Amino acid sequence: MFNKDWYLPKNKSKELTVGWLYNKQIDDPFAEGYTRNMLDYWSVEFSWFLPEQFEADNIDDLLKKAHAAGFKKMVVFKQGIVLRQFIQEFPAFYEATKNVPFVGHILDQQDSYYTIHPQAFIIDLAWWESVGFPEWGQQDRHSLEESFETIEPIRSAENWHDEYTPHWIAPGTTSRTYTRKLGGSNMVRALIEDGKQIISWNKVLREEKAYTYPEIVVGAPRHIPAVLEQLGMDIFFIANTELPPDYTQWINRRKLQYPEWDGTFNRLVVPAAGLSALIYAFILGMPKNGKIFVYDISKFGLEMTKRIIQEWDGKDYSKFAQRLMREIAPEPSRRRDIFRGSAQLGDSDNTINKLAEQGFIKWLEEVLPTLEIFYNPVNIMDPNRSKKFVKTAKNERDVTYVHLSNIYHYLPTSFYYNLQQRWALHNELINSYKDVSDNNNLFIYSACPVGYKSRINWADDWNQIPFSELPDNNIGKLLKWNKPPYKN
Repeated sequence: MFNKDWYLPKNKSKELTVGWLYNKQIDDPFAEGYTRNMLDYWSVEFSWFLPEQFEADNIDDLLKKAHAAGFKKMVVFKQGIVLRQFIQEFPAFYEATKNVPFVGHILDQQDSYYTIHPQAFIIDLAWWESVGFPEWGQQDRHSLEESFETIEPIRSAENWHDEYTPHWIAPGTTSRTYTRKLGGSNMVRALIEDGKQIISWNKVLREEKAYTYPEIVVGAPRHIPAVLEQLGMDIFFIANTELPPDYTQWINRRKLQYPEWDGTFNRLVVPAAGLSALIYAFILGMPKNGKIFVYDISKFGLEMTKRIIQEWDGKDYSKFAQRLMREIAPEPSRRRDIFRGSAQLGDSDNTINKLAEQGFIKWLEEVLPTLEIFYNPVNIMDPNRSKKFVKTAKNERDVTYVHLSNIYHYLPTSFYYNLQQRWALHNELINSYKDVSDNNNLFIYSACPVGYKSRINWADDWNQIPFSELPDNNIGKLLKWNKPPYKN
C-alpha cells in the first residue's frame, strides 16, 4: 500500500514536493501523446500523497516555483518517465539519504565534465539557496563547448551499467580544466565545489522506474517495452489490502428518503480483484439469495475470482493464494507477470481477520452458497459494450451497490486515454447508471480520474460536470495541456 501517512505530512510541512518537467524535444506524435497521458496519470496519483505539486518547461523555473512556495526538497520527473512501485519504495530510500543534497542519474562524460540526466532526481532546495541558486545549465545535447577550471571529482569504481554511470561522485583534491557539453554540469560543479557528494538512485528504485527517451526518434522504440510491461490487462490482483469505507452516512441518508427500505443490498456489481466480491457482499450485509455480478476486462481475472469463491474455505488466505498462483504459473517470472499484489497478502490476511471478528466466516458458510454469481467479461470503459452491462443493475425492487474501483484512474488504460477523455467517459458511465436507477436504488463508488478522491454517492445524487468546469485549483488542471482554452 502507498504510505499516505508518510508522504502527506511532508507535503503539508513543506518538506517534500514533486515537480513535473515537460519534454520540449519530443517530435514523434505518438511519443508526445503517451508521455502526456502518463504525466496525467502520475500527477493525479501523486496528488493523493503530495497534493501541492509543480510543473515547468525547464528545470530552473521548476526549482524556482517550489522554492518560492517554501519547499525544502523536491523530487523531479521528466516527461517520458515510467514508474512501477516507485511510490512504495521511495520512503525508505529518502530516509536513508536525507543528508544528501542531490540524487540523480550521474553521467561520466570522460574528457568532458560530469552531467546529470534529468529523467528523475531529488534536490535539496535549501542547499540550492545556500549556494546562490545555481542554474542547471544547457539542457539540450548540442550546447556549445565552454572551458572552465574546477575541482576534479572522484568517483565510485562501480558503474550501474557500461563505464559512464558511477554510483557516486565526490570532491577530489586537484583542479582540472573541462569542457561543459551537456545539461546539469552547472549543478554538478556547484555541488562539488561546495564539498558535497552526489549519489545515484539505488538498485531498488532504478528498477522501479524507467525512462522511454521519447526525444530520441531512432532509439526510443527500444525503450517502449518498459511501458508495455506496465500495461497488461489480462492480470489478476490477488490481494486486498484495506477494508471498504464506512457507508453508514449514505445508507442512513437513503433510509430517510425511503423509510420502507430496511438497508438491505440484494445486488452487488464488482470488478474481479482478490476477495472483493466476498468482502463487499459481507460488509453490505447481503442476505441469502442475493446476486453478485463480477465484471472485468480480464477473462483471467474472472477465472481466478471464480476459483477463489468456489475453492477458498475462509481460512489462511495467503496460503491458499500462494498455492493457487504456483498452480497457475509454476515459473516465478510468469507468476509476477499475471498476478499483482502478492506482496500485500499479509495485509489481506489482516483484513480477513478483522472481518472474521464481525462474522465473516459464518456468512461464508451460511449465505454464500445461496447467492447467484455471474461472471461478465466486459470493458467498462467502452460505452458500446458497457451500456448493455449497466442494465444488469436495473431492478425496481432491489437496492444495488456498484463498485467501479479505480477503473477510470488505472495505469494501463491511462496510456491510451488522456485525463479529459477519462473524465468524459466516467461521466458517461455514471449517466448510464442514472438512467437505470429506480427510486435512487443504485449506490456507486468510484475513484474518479481527477483528484483520485474516492467518491461515493447514490446514482441520482452524483453531480457530473464537464472537465472545463472543474475548479482551476483541481489537480487535473496542473499540467499545461489541461489548462484553458479547452479543445473539443
